[in-house]
Amino acid sequence: MNRKAFPLAAGSILFALLTGCSLSSPEGPKAVGDPADGATLTLLQTTDVHHHAAGTGPMSATDIGATGGYARVAAYVNAVRAASGTTPVVLVDSGDWTMGTLYDLTDSAQPMGTFFLDTLRYDCAALGNHEFDYTPKGLASILSVSQAKFGFRTPLVASNTVLNGNADLAPYWGTAVHATYTKTLPNGLKVGFFGLMGKEAAAAAPAAAPVTFTDYSANWTFVQNIVNDLRNTQGCHVVVALSHAGTDVATGGATGEDITLAQHVTGIDIIASGHTHNPSPDASAARAVTNGAWTTQVICAGAYSANVARVDLAWHKTAKNTTLTASSNKAMTDASLAGLGVNPPRDGAQTVFVGQADATLNYGMSALFSQFFPDYSPTDISKGVYHPVGATLQDLRSNDQTAVLSPSGLGNLCADSVRNVPNGIVQKALLAAGWNGDPASPTLATAAGLLAGKGYDPNPYVLGVVPTGVIRDGLDKNAPISFANLYNVLPLGISPDTTQALPVGYPLMSVYLTYADVQKLCALQLLSQTNLTPSDYYLNLSGVAYDLDATGSYAYFKYATAAAVLNVTSAKAAAGSAKAAKALQDLALLATDSGAALTGDMATNSYAAAMVALNDPAATLSPALIAANLPVLGEVATLAAQDSAAGTIKLPTRIFALATAAIGQVKGFGATDLACTGTATALATSIRHRVAGDLYAVLMMDAAQSKFGAAVTAYAKPTGTETVSGANLAAAMAYRINLNGPVATVTELKEWMALLINLITPPASGGHFTSGTVTGEYLSTGSFTDFPTDGAAVTVRNASYPLATIGQLMGTLAALKAAA
Repeated sequence: MNRKAFPLAAGSILFALLTGCSLSSPEGPKAVGDPADGATLTLLQTTDVHHHAAGTGPMSATDIGATGGYARVAAYVNAVRAASGTTPVVLVDSGDWTMGTLYDLTDSAQPMGTFFLDTLRYDCAALGNHEFDYTPKGLASILSVSQAKFGFRTPLVASNTVLNGNADLAPYWGTAVHATYTKTLPNGLKVGFFGLMGKEAAAAAPAAAPVTFTDYSANWTFVQNIVNDLRNTQGCHVVVALSHAGTDVATGGATGEDITLAQHVTGIDIIASGHTHNPSPDASAARAVTNGAWTTQVICAGAYSANVARVDLAWHKTAKNTTLTASSNKAMTDASLAGLGVNPPRDGAQTVFVGQADATLNYGMSALFSQFFPDYSPTDISKGVYHPVGATLQDLRSNDQTAVLSPSGLGNLCADSVRNVPNGIVQKALLAAGWNGDPASPTLATAAGLLAGKGYDPNPYVLGVVPTGVIRDGLDKNAPISFANLYNVLPLGISPDTTQALPVGYPLMSVYLTYADVQKLCALQLLSQTNLTPSDYYLNLSGVAYDLDATGSYAYFKYATAAAVLNVTSAKAAAGSAKAAKALQDLALLATDSGAALTGDMATNSYAAAMVALNDPAATLSPALIAANLPVLGEVATLAAQDSAAGTIKLPTRIFALATAAIGQVKGFGATDLACTGTATALATSIRHRVAGDLYAVLMMDAAQSKFGAAVTAYAKPTGTETVSGANLAAAMAYRINLNGPVATVTELKEWMALLINLITPPASGGHFTSGTVTGEYLSTGSFTDFPTDGAAVTVRNASYPLATIGQLMGTLAALKAAA
């Protein structure tokens, strides 16, 4: 990676101050003798910090975000250490400490994420999927620079990571990165750490190739052997899993990969969970999961340094286990920290360090800032890094922050930006080629032909696609949006083209999809709206709206409901619900008793009732409907069992096929309908349609076959067989969207650039927003039930949103979660 345009002054006085005063070996002193019975331990966890060094919320030249940030986390951690007395304090991170803000630009000179781990003296940290966003070579470069610049020494653990011969990371395996790591505390307790990359996290790391991650969910013995080795061979009293797998937001953390891990493996005292950004509640941060006689505590700080999770444990010599004495998940805000007696609530050294990084980035990004900000000053961060770019009249939040993945104003704004700005580039090229601006004028065809003859594609973009997984931050109502705030909304990725002056950020790509594959994108959105996929897979779409086929939609929701109800019922049964367990027993008899046990328990068992009803309202439920529902339930249960036993994807394939069949006519908005609030007309079914999406979206299309058994082919051109695929990134680079239009040298249009340009371009220049103000068109709330009152940019393109059906499904699931 070549980012020499954005250096950090590694030799500065501040650098020497921090490394000289704050950094010490994470090994610590060794214990003498065995620990006493009742020996205590405090463990603090951060996770998914994603380089939020300055916190989250509105940020300016004079103040950091209202929540989180390195300075607040450091102040809290140091306060806990100071008050701990004889109880050792262990500090861990569960991965994704990089990738997510402008500070990613420091990774080639003085990586802030690793520097923070060292200066705050973390005892151990895991690797998350985003540590691989720069490819294995990029991660190796981060580790190399960290060691060279400040002697990086925080132990990293990656227990199910398989290098597959990768030579870039090989020198760091067993030195900087370990399969397991142990540390003996001053009171004699020996703590063993191991790190796991979960199945969904691994799927979200396509850039990691050829590195792979062992799917331990198909072989729990793999993890059990690690735990047994730590306890029996290495002599650990306490075992901590730093897991980048997560718990499910939809079930309040009651289900998910880390809960399943605790249910299948004994001997883990703490699972410090990450990846899904699902914070534990402050009042009872630790979730106890029993597995026979063993109890594991699962915690999660959340994300973006907004919280620090804490568990206090006591070790018992005879039982050789620990018990929980207290847990919390404290908010990293000035008010919260003041209430805890942390004074000052921001660590001075970290504050200075972040400030210096701001100043250096402001100077180093002069070429970009000069292009967008006429008043840019290389010595004034308020005129660069924190330059105001607009405002919003409502809070804009990604739909991964809501209980239901419903249509989102922020998601639609991002998708509109990804479509509008490339269309603006094409329009500019056409005008330069002789078009007079009139869509009905023959000069349009003449100009388009001239551009096509020179190898430039003059076709408009019909769709803009932004996966929810790349939307990393929100925008606050009535607060100035600074450049840093806006960048943090879409900060992810890196270009495979290391010659780019600004390689950080996913490049936008031009691809073509058939009408049938456009329907599949719509189906993926429908699938996500019923929470059957992780939020990463929700596709925010611009330029299109689709109808739902009544018959197909009804069938789809039957299967979706069956899958969702079985998931919750299984989780509740595993957590000890006798009624849920009885409903599963009834289900097991379905093939032999034709549902008699289930229907017999309907009146007294809400789980059985939900299985039988499958989202049909109680008032309409008849013997005929029940007779139709039971085979669906049986099929879903059978396919789920087969997938669990054999690692297949029969159930996802079946449900996705039904979702696709539920999609009726797909209609398109005009290229000049920038907020998609006008009239949409039917898309042609016989041609390919041009799509603008980031590189991650293209990789997701590649993964559709392996995830859902349905191929989505991204073609390079309106005709022909050439495709754009992550399997050949070198060839794919020919179809990047060039910020500068039809010129030979490619300046990549980044996803975050599209959002910036869409916001700051005034209507007089072909833009949509006045003074960068996002108006009520994009209003959406945190509750999916508020959809009818959302803004036109949300409701018009989602007019077929099945609010009533989804509302009933969510009501059923909520009742089951609350049931005994």
